[in-house]
Amino acid sequence: MSAIMEFINWLDGMVWGPPIMILLVGTGLLLTIYLAGIQFRRLGWSIKFTLFEGRKKQGEGDITPFQALMATIAGTVGIGNIAGVATAIAAGGPGALFWMWITALVGMATRYSEALLGVAFRGKLPDGTMIGGTFNFLERGLTEEEISPTWRTIAGIFVVLFAIFIGYEATKLGGGLMILATIIAILFLILALYLLSGRSLPSIGKTLAILFALFAAISAFGIGNMTQANSLALGMKQAFNVPYWATGAFFAFITFIVIVGGIKRIGEVTEALVPFMAIIYFIFAIGVWIKYAGQLPSAIALIFRDAFTGKAVAGGAVGTVIRWGVARGLFSNEAGLGTATLAHASARTDHPSRQAHVGMLGPLIDTLIICSLTGISIVATGAWETGKTSTPLTQEAFARAFGHIGEAMVVIGVIFFAYSTVLAWSFYGRQNIMYLAKWIEGDPEKFAKLYPKLHLIYNLLFVVFIFIGATTALENVWTFSDMMNGLMAIPNLVGLLLLATVIKRYTDEFVSANP
Repeated sequence: MSAIMEFINWLDGMVWGPPIMILLVGTGLLLTIYLAGIQFRRLGWSIKFTLFEGRKKQGEGDITPFQALMATIAGTVGIGNIAGVATAIAAGGPGALFWMWITALVGMATRYSEALLGVAFRGKLPDGTMIGGTFNFLERGLTEEEISPTWRTIAGIFVVLFAIFIGYEATKLGGGLMILATIIAILFLILALYLLSGRSLPSIGKTLAILFALFAAISAFGIGNMTQANSLALGMKQAFNVPYWATGAFFAFITFIVIVGGIKRIGEVTEALVPFMAIIYFIFAIGVWIKYAGQLPSAIALIFRDAFTGKAVAGGAVGTVIRWGVARGLFSNEAGLGTATLAHASARTDHPSRQAHVGMLGPLIDTLIICSLTGISIVATGAWETGKTSTPLTQEAFARAFGHIGEAMVVIGVIFFAYSTVLAWSFYGRQNIMYLAKWIEGDPEKFAKLYPKLHLIYNLLFVVFIFIGATTALENVWTFSDMMNGLMAIPNLVGLLLLATVIKRYTDEFVSANP
């Protein structure tokens, strides 16, 4: 068991190591350049449409464009916005917040592209609801579209670099673990060779689609379920002394009555829940800013100065500041992981780019707004110098402004954010499992007959795992689910790069008709 956990810890480090961060940020930068800064030049149109027309029904789909956005934000606005920001600042210094902002800005182009492809290649389930996501655009896109040799080469080079990194790190392991790690590196090299040669792309697309769906389905029960339930139960115990079993049973019940209604009910609930919890958190955070208004200018100056000097970090390493800022930023907004494609594919829209304009607001709201509320509060109050980290550091910042009420507010924020994440991930997991079930069954008619039973079984299992997560210690589950969450990014980003010309074609078509 110790050998297995050693390998999981090693692979988790590889998945969230420098190569995947370079791939995530690099993909966002390349898409930003290729789409002529879509997230900047079309931001005004995006905000205007989302606020004034986002609740209208346009075209096929299950939920409104605004509900799809709220569902994705429900999935991303979670523990990372409270504990993740605090961890980044504690480990990387105040400057880490600046690099979280940069990650969000380039991530908006990534999210735009994910949402566009999610709609462009979506299909339907037996009950008539939409199904779309990374698995769909990998399978169909690499079969139906002509792949640009340039973008295929870029994707291949990224994979080669990832394989080299894994191979080098494998030499630091011993025995069977080194052999297993070397095999993984070789598999990545084989994938790179296929990409560079352009051979068997439809088969590569299908294989990557299945892997993504598998990673995402497992993540739904880990990072999207048990770990969130555990944080939620700890928060209820700390704030209100509610027994873990009672929290688990209650939240399993209220989750079930929502998710049994599918994406339509999830969309309705998150449409009300996400703005409510964001506004409450916003009010308290702004209260901290008002009380420490005199420190705000120096705090913001410190964030920008430390981003390029690293002097506030032990050892003064600017690389540490960047690494923590980028890592926590990516973990917070999930741009590049592929989760957003699932919800946006369900939106009622008449054009993939229209929904993509809505989708790209996700990282802006999640990281540039909500994470900033937490981060600037921590720096302005001086709480970052206490040596605390994670949720206790955020509580320290709010407590300096509001006393025990501030601490309780952070706990309540954790509860709301964790619950909203569970709702969103219940849908993500279901879509990926249905894709896998359809692939395993093979016969569409038989799958259609099995679908209602699979849907019910999945919902029941999901809420059972909520109870388990709320009542069980999860030391190893956190690491394993974190690893699976990161593995989702690799097939998703490869797909985005390979289909970049498709993204641009839809974008140019829509922008020319909607200036």
